[in-house]
Order: sequence, then structure tokens, then C-alpha cells
Amino acid sequence: MIDVIIVGAGPGGSTAARLLAQSGIQVMVFERESFPRIKPCGGGLTSRALKFLPDDYHQHLACEPTRWVFEGRDPHQFRAVSTATPYSHIVERQAFDEWLLSRAEAAGATIHTQEAVTGIKAEGQGYRVLTTRGSYWTRYLIGADGGRGVTARLLGFSRPSNGAAMEVEVLVSPEVFETWKDSVNISIGKYPWGYAWVIPRRPILNLGVGSFRAHRLPLRRLLIDWVNLKLGHEASQHLNILAHPLPYRLHSASLAKPRAVLVGDAAGMMDALSAEGIYSALFSATLAAETIREAAADDGSLLGYNQKLAQSLWPDLHAATKVGLIFYPLPQFWTKLFLANPSLIEQYLRVAQGKAPYSSLVAMGRRALLTKAHLYHGLNKGGPSL
Repeated sequence: MIDVIIVGAGPGGSTAARLLAQSGIQVMVFERESFPRIKPCGGGLTSRALKFLPDDYHQHLACEPTRWVFEGRDPHQFRAVSTATPYSHIVERQAFDEWLLSRAEAAGATIHTQEAVTGIKAEGQGYRVLTTRGSYWTRYLIGADGGRGVTARLLGFSRPSNGAAMEVEVLVSPEVFETWKDSVNISIGKYPWGYAWVIPRRPILNLGVGSFRAHRLPLRRLLIDWVNLKLGHEASQHLNILAHPLPYRLHSASLAKPRAVLVGDAAGMMDALSAEGIYSALFSATLAAETIREAAADDGSLLGYNQKLAQSLWPDLHAATKVGLIFYPLPQFWTKLFLANPSLIEQYLRVAQGKAPYSSLVAMGRRALLTKAHLYHGLNKGGPSL
């Protein structure tokens, strides 16, 4: 018998494993791939995610940009905002994920890499977990196997919506990197329900294009065009293009059963505005570990996980979804509003730094829109010119 089985060894799974093992709970982690493994991801951590990491996380921060460049449909129309402290911290996901998993193992978790879960069956007061190497019984189960994982389906949880992103890593000269090293570049306005990015991570630049509604969207062609635009035609030759899903929810859903919970991308907890996923993975894994610690004391239920999410993580994710549903259908309109109101961009950066809730961005955007509507109405009635 195993106290807790965790499926997936990404940031969410490894964090839950570490926290539970530190509490003296028996934990076994199953990961279908070997580590270190390639993980398609820009590697951006917002400042609000850092509190969920072990204390020595600083050694794994490859870059800490303090400048955010927001582009519209026309790349010549942009707004650059600088912050006194970094709002984003860039990690190399292969090394970062391996480090988090090693910290879980050091805390006492048993790690099974290259062992995929093939089946999950309710059995007694727990689950029988079938893998490519054996059969295991556990009291509690955490699904942390990402947007392409099997745990949510095998357990019968509702599935999230899925967008998609494609990205490349381009090795550039030190001189070219120097021009990008302090900035994250985001382009909105010409990608349906999506965006493009450039993220620096010495000695490479990570470039990508993503969309929350990517069905039939030519992401590969859009990505190549984006690389050509930013780095020139030569850089777009022989690219190793990687793809990954963007799992998100338009509405909250139950992510707990009496003996099982989902965390991170497996739960569809990606931010539906910015596509940030690591923060939600770390946060939800921390809540999952806390819920299991409380339940394990008297062999109780994990349904309280839903309430913890509702009180802490869902409010921000709902606000992000609300902004996304307003922003992405009319990206050119909103882009112009953001470019004309740098305070909106600055407020978003405060949200990313954990200094303000998402609801504050919603309120500020509403005020900017009402001001614009009032001025437009005044002009049409012969009011003063801008």
C-alpha cells in the first residue's frame, strides 16, 4: 500500500511530492519520460510563483528581465515598460524540472521515471494504478501529468478547453542576445485569439506563437513568419519546432474526488489571458499537498480541495478568463487602448509580480474604456478636442 501516488513529474507533481514527503507521507511519483527531458515552454516564472519554490531557486534563474515590450498589429507601434524589480524570471525547463524532482526525491519521495500509467481503477478506499511495469495500490492520487496526460480522462474529470502553441529556440550571437537580454517581447493583434513572444535565455532566444483557439490556425507558418520578422530569414532555416497544448477553463469545475485531485495543466488551470501555467501548477500542488495532509490524518476525503481552490486560485483565474474573453475577440481595439494607457500594462505587471489581484486590472480596464467612450461621445456632440 502506498499513501499517495502522483502521476507526472513536472513542477506541480514534483512540488506536491516534496511537500508530502517532508510531512512524512509515503509518496511515489510516476513519469512516462526520462529526466532531464525536453519540455516545450518559454520558461517564464512570474514573481508570484517564487514563493512556492525551495529556497535555493535563485541558482536556476537564467535571466530576469525588467523590460516588457507590448506590440500591436504593426510592430512599429509598441509600448515598452520597465520595472524596478524583475516581473519575470526565466528558467531552462530541462534543468529546472530535474532540480524540482531531485528535491522531491531528497525529501523521501520514490521516483519512477520511464514508467507510464496505463490504467486507474477505483478499488476499496483508494485506487489501483496500472503502469507499463506493474500494478500499485494507493490511498490517494494526484493527477499532475499535464494537458496531454491520461489521469483526468481515466478518473472521469471534465476536460478543459485546449489551445495550442508552437515554439523554437534559436541560438544567437552574444551581440544579438545583448539587444534582447533584459526584455520580454509580446505581440498581440495579428494572431486570432492569441499572441507571439520572444523570451531571452542565454545564449538562446525562445520564440513562439500561441492561440487559445488554434483549430485550423496555421501556427507553423505564423511562427516562421514571426522568427523572420524578429531575427531575419536566415534564422528561420532548419528550425526544431516544438508544440504544446494550452489547457484552460472558461468556468470552474470540480477537480477533486474523495480520493483524487488534479493540479496544474492536468486540471486546465492555465491563465486564459497570458497562458502562464507554472504559477497555477505550483499553487494548486501546494493546496493538494495541504489537503492530503489534512485528510490522511483520519483517512478522510479530498473534496475540501475544491473549496481551497475557490477561495484562493479560482478568483484570479476567473478574472483572467473574463479579461481574455473581452480582449481576444477585439485585439486591435484593446491593443490600441493598452498602448494609449501604459498604466494598464503597468498594472498587469503588478499582477504578475503578486502585488495586485487580477480584479484590479479588470477594474482599471473598465475605467479606461468608460473614459474613452465618454470622450468619444463628447467629440460627436461637439465637445472639446483631444
